[in-house]
Amino acid sequence: MCTAAVPASAEGTLEMVASLLGSLAGLDPAQLPTGTLGRCLRAAERAEAVLTAVQAGLLGEFDVNDGHQADGQRTLGAWLVHVLRVTRRQAREYKAVQGLARDHAPLLAGLREADVITKSVALQLAAWTRDIPAEFRPEAEEILVAAARAGAGLRALAEICAEIRSRTAPPDPDRNDPALYRALFLDTTLDGAGVIRGDLTPECAAMVQAGTRPQRYHDALAEVMP
Repeated sequence: MCTAAVPASAEGTLEMVASLLGSLAGLDPAQLPTGTLGRCLRAAERAEAVLTAVQAGLLGEFDVNDGHQADGQRTLGAWLVHVLRVTRRQAREYKAVQGLARDHAPLLAGLREADVITKSVALQLAAWTRDIPAEFRPEAEEILVAAARAGAGLRALAEICAEIRSRTAPPDPDRNDPALYRALFLDTTLDGAGVIRGDLTPECAAMVQAGTRPQRYHDALAEVMP
């Protein structure tokens, strides 16, 4: 049983987490069974998901209050590089994490659950859902999180997202322009897989419909989308 005192502040809690992780860093992984290594890696990924949710909220509030100015920095990005001492590439990722708290509440909630979506998946879904009209985006992200909770992988989530974009796309402003309704788009996932969406001729649509989608996609979509 853990007998460590519970800290009274958010800062104290994070310091305790860092201390506990520091003690783990001293372990020799070679002394652990392979099964234990796998469970530890999964636990570490869950911990990162929750920590990402915490960082998103902290970054958002820090930026709203211009916290960077107290350290003589002109922007949050500059503060991340010069005070937090991260690389510029990492600073851009932190800004994306901040965006989860500002614009993607359902994805942030999924991260807080620890074992629903990972940090990388949350950022990927945030990028994909930017193309969904703002009025439909929260519900779309709730659908995606529910699908992930039901076991959908990244490829299935990409297909569901493409389907939602197709259903929520606004009408063409000028139906007289053939270019507006003859288009094809390719979305790629983190593992290099692709999802194609577009407006097809009746003949091409018939050929596509003759194919068979994976049953797991149909099952996932049926679970979360009316």
